[in-house]
Amino acid sequence: MHAPSPETEVLEVAECWRLLRIGHLGRIAVVDPDGSPDLFPVNYVAGADALFLRTAPGAKLDAFAAGRPVAFEIDRENHGDVWSVVVRGRARILDTDAEVEASGVRGLRSAGSWVKNEVVRVDPDRVSGRRFLRASRSAASGSAGVSAPASAALAGHAGHDGKPKPIPHLPPRPGGSAV
Repeated sequence: MHAPSPETEVLEVAECWRLLRIGHLGRIAVVDPDGSPDLFPVNYVAGADALFLRTAPGAKLDAFAAGRPVAFEIDRENHGDVWSVVVRGRARILDTDAEVEASGVRGLRSAGSWVKNEVVRVDPDRVSGRRFLRASRSAASGSAGVSAPASAALAGHAGHDGKPKPIPHLPPRPGGSAV
């Protein structure tokens, strides 16, 4: 695993859960029976140690019922900083009224107009997050930050005059492909 750059902050698990609790829309990735990943937007509620969502019959519910691993992600931009939280684990369909009531999903409203009667709990195996800081913020905080040429390159691959720099061309190798 690579060490984070000065512009990347690895978030503590407690901060990840705080961020999960302020959101209500994320994406859940499931694995299809053929092993292909699929990704769905979902409304959710974060509990003390799990995520809860509603769904209807279909690919998501089939994946949850099969016990295949899932990954859930949320991200936001805040004053130029960007953060992302990922929860990896297993989902299970709640089957008792007591579990559904305790989940907190009763007040959760779906973005879609169709009814989603199935309540799912995502139990995390791993929770991780990162915050990507603005270059000026990381430099102001005493970090190495991004150098002026690097920040210009990050801002659209522009040169010092603001015009895009050409992409260097490599001639084809003799007797081979260009790649």
